[in-house]
Amino acid sequence: MSTPAFTKRLALSLAGLTSSKSRMRLVVKALSYILLISMAIVMLLPLLWLVNGSFQPSWQINANPVIWIPRAWNTVPAGDTGRKLLLWWATNPSGQRQQVIQIGVRRYTTVVDLSRLETLQSVPKSQLGAATPSTIDEMPVNVRNWATPQGVRKVVALARDPQQENNLVVAEMPLPAGALAEYPLDQINQGKLQSVQVSGFTLDARQMPDGRELLALGPESELAVVGTPEIATQARLIQAERLGKKEFVQVGQTQLAIYSVAGEPEGFRAVVLVQENWQPLLEQSYVARYGFIAKSDQLSAESETRLINGLKVTVRRYTPPDGSSPYDVAILIPGSTEFLVMPVERMDKVYAGPISDLVEPGSVNRGTLTYRVQEDLERDGRINPSALVGEIQDLALIVPASVVNDAFDVLPSKMVRSTHIALTTTGYKRVLNLKLAGVPFWRFFVNSGFVVLMNMLGHLFSCTLVAYGFARLRAPGKDLLFVILLGTMMVPGTIVTLPTYLIFRDLGLLGTMAPLWVRSFFGNAFLIFVLRQFFMTLPYELDEAAILDGASRLKVLLKVILPLSQPALATVGIFTFWWYWNSFLDPLIYISRQDQYTITLALNSFNQLYSRSAGYYDRILAGSVLSLLPMVAIFIFAQRYFIEGIQMQGLKR
Repeated sequence: MSTPAFTKRLALSLAGLTSSKSRMRLVVKALSYILLISMAIVMLLPLLWLVNGSFQPSWQINANPVIWIPRAWNTVPAGDTGRKLLLWWATNPSGQRQQVIQIGVRRYTTVVDLSRLETLQSVPKSQLGAATPSTIDEMPVNVRNWATPQGVRKVVALARDPQQENNLVVAEMPLPAGALAEYPLDQINQGKLQSVQVSGFTLDARQMPDGRELLALGPESELAVVGTPEIATQARLIQAERLGKKEFVQVGQTQLAIYSVAGEPEGFRAVVLVQENWQPLLEQSYVARYGFIAKSDQLSAESETRLINGLKVTVRRYTPPDGSSPYDVAILIPGSTEFLVMPVERMDKVYAGPISDLVEPGSVNRGTLTYRVQEDLERDGRINPSALVGEIQDLALIVPASVVNDAFDVLPSKMVRSTHIALTTTGYKRVLNLKLAGVPFWRFFVNSGFVVLMNMLGHLFSCTLVAYGFARLRAPGKDLLFVILLGTMMVPGTIVTLPTYLIFRDLGLLGTMAPLWVRSFFGNAFLIFVLRQFFMTLPYELDEAAILDGASRLKVLLKVILPLSQPALATVGIFTFWWYWNSFLDPLIYISRQDQYTITLALNSFNQLYSRSAGYYDRILAGSVLSLLPMVAIFIFAQRYFIEGIQMQGLKR
């Protein structure tokens, strides 16, 4: 083989090998990136869920299946009541999907027409199996198996046999055609109760207006009655006691209960959308401005009830102590000797809020009276702390029956929320307006910031001095002392918790914030180690040159060492911030007053108070995210120093 040919082949082989190695390096690099990204996603998933959940309304946080993309529920205002009705997607009888609002609920039960039954039997319970839900002629029926010598038969239990206590009266399947029907439960209950003889057995049935005698078999089912969203524009609130006679009429594809309403024109009929308890409310700032304390002897003994904005308000005559003319006042908060009152003409701002929206209201003291305030109530797009005044009232949200001309029934399980993608900041607005025993949320940030600042000053002062001594000064036994110092890092913090507590108790510092930062002025073994290792990397000639120029040891530290130690000092600051911003056990042990709570204690209290209510989950998550922001910001802006300081921890001179 000629030398040029061999050289050419060798060159091609080497080129192929090099190309193969390059491809392998690319594959390894790609796999490394995939692995790193996958691990980062796994590690960040809880944080991503926390941030994502903080921008979701409460109902989405525990939704099943999980809703990952924050969405807002589409609503339609219920007239000018301030109430919003939820929009749903439902399939109408024509098979078309449309947006609807729920205008009622109908409970149905399966009934049997006793006139169509011919033969009934009394069967011992021991021969009957458990009731099994079945569908017969598209109607739900509880069917039992009857074990007989001839085999197993299917039967429907109608009633107990009054002659034999351990027997049931049953009808054998299949039932005669047309015997079963599904009826609204409220219509069945309105039927006249009477005894009916069938095949020698006496059964209690309901006689309907058309003369049929029906017996309810069950099971009961529930259907939602829905209608078009335009219905909501005519909604208004009235006192529930104004609702009169109820009757059922055919509306669209269903039957609706309509009511006469006292005080309305003759022939007026209404459909009740919601009937629930509502609470009269006034904005807290408005109460603080126009409300005042009246003594019981300044109010007339007689009172009257007036309707203001559709709400009942108790009114009494007030005689001012300065001798001016008496005038009418509304009783906001009654007491034994004092009353919180407001001039009647100022009550035009009163409005109603559903009790379901008032979760864990706070309390406010005014004189000898205490009344409740909902701090995070949203109205007209704003968070308005509102006072709960007057008595809870039973109100009905109604619309004229004439506007409900297209309604139909749908299974609740077939209704789908009508939503749109949106970041909801309501949780952040509400948590910033929340108060814990009257203490605003921002105060807990201030408390945590104060604790962090004092600990940072203490660590920078004490650890710098001690680390400088271990790193730059010559003293007998210095290395032994340093080993002992490092040995203290091996002692679990929980072991010294009780002795430390007893020391602060004897010093009279319990219940104050001092125990949270005093210890930092006596050093920290880990931070002393970090600074010592960094100081040892600096040339000792710098100290000698400064001393030759007449500088003292303190001046060498301040003018030479510290300016060169910014990465290490930043590391000390970041670690201190991290430890004490997230500290929970020490504040829990030493702090008792809620106005001294740090952010971790406040979040724990919020969680204990409000986690029972799903309506507060968004606030709890939003508060948690807010508590993370300072730590994240510190790390982002100081990460260069942090990484450099970490790299210097293991370096020796």
